[in-house]
Amino acid sequence: MEPSIDPVTAIADELGLDTIVNLEAEGADATGADPIDDLLAAHATDDTLVHLPPGRYAVSTSFSLGGDARLAIVGDDATVVPPDGFSDPIFALGYPESLRSLTVRGLTFDFTAADTGARPVFANAKDRVHLADIAVRGEIDTNQDQIRIDVTDPAGTGLVERLSLPDGAERGSNVTGCEVGDGNRGDLEFVDCHIEGFTDNGLYADPPEGSVTVDGGFYRNNGIASVRIQSSESSVVRNVHVVCDDGDGGYDNMRGIRLRSGKSLLVEDCVVEMLAVSGSDGAVTFSSELESATVRNCRLRVDADGVNAIRVKSPPKNSGEATTSGPFRCQNILVTGTAGTGAAILASDRNGCQFQNICVHQSGDDRDGLRAENVNGELRDTHLAVTGDPLSLRNSSLERHNVSMTRRPEGRRDCGHHRR
Repeated sequence: MEPSIDPVTAIADELGLDTIVNLEAEGADATGADPIDDLLAAHATDDTLVHLPPGRYAVSTSFSLGGDARLAIVGDDATVVPPDGFSDPIFALGYPESLRSLTVRGLTFDFTAADTGARPVFANAKDRVHLADIAVRGEIDTNQDQIRIDVTDPAGTGLVERLSLPDGAERGSNVTGCEVGDGNRGDLEFVDCHIEGFTDNGLYADPPEGSVTVDGGFYRNNGIASVRIQSSESSVVRNVHVVCDDGDGGYDNMRGIRLRSGKSLLVEDCVVEMLAVSGSDGAVTFSSELESATVRNCRLRVDADGVNAIRVKSPPKNSGEATTSGPFRCQNILVTGTAGTGAAILASDRNGCQFQNICVHQSGDDRDGLRAENVNGELRDTHLAVTGDPLSLRNSSLERHNVSMTRRPEGRRDCGHHRR
């Protein structure tokens, strides 16, 4: 039997890094008493994996590395602790110039001290960025966005796995949980992340170039949007669970999933729950600049009055056919909840709207089902059970097939095609 390889060595081998430095063995204080800044500067260099064994590691200044280098920083139950009042980036990796490749994994950042909210990782590389099992503990009480990622080569890729930002940012701040920067050109994937309590988007993933995939994860009570994507190419949000249940947090426009712009965007197999909000224009929103998108196989619960489950917004004036012709598809959607007023689904000033296999069952007072304003498209295999107008068309033409409607949603939901 071949001898087993320890996990750190396996990571170095996978990345093709020749040097492994155990920072504690080099003299790093694992109790958090003395900063490790000088050791990082000496050892976190090109072609190196820096290993932080279990412990607490103090930092007092930012560590940066730029240029055509390959670097990995890997923790094993390791916590990085900045001093009270620290608000600079901790790891500025790919600054001022992009690295070649970067891996950071297995680190917790302790921001529980007062006036502390540094950016734990700025990740900027040409070929590959991999962030995994990174957590931040403590509410951010400085105006510094959290994780930022840029893959600067169009052929490069980025992967963010199990990023945990559960404590959010201070109310009244303007902080993003995880953002994709303006320098991004490569394709990105976010897997099983947990982001909540941020005032200016939870996951802000609308790069100027490159596709975005968001697969799994839990997002809760983020302002502007919990998950925001756009793309010049096809991008996907799947298996994501979004909850908004804080109506007193002062968040601005608590959207669930926001499709900002681009074409052929896809949302599938997601659950969005709008239970209580300070304000929102939709659980899932097709934004004004969006050219085409599909939302399918999703369950949307709306208890917050006046909030749309799906909102297809008007394009900008004089925007041309690209943003008006679509298609804008909603397929196999179940909308439930006690929301009153407004409409479960609202579409405005778009052609190519396709609503198929939709069930709306909302019991709040004066709640409409599907409201279309200056819309052309089709409505098929749909049941609308609301207290207001099940179907409200204004200057709109929807070709209808197999559509049933009732103003008595208190009865049994007749949506057999949505049972799972």
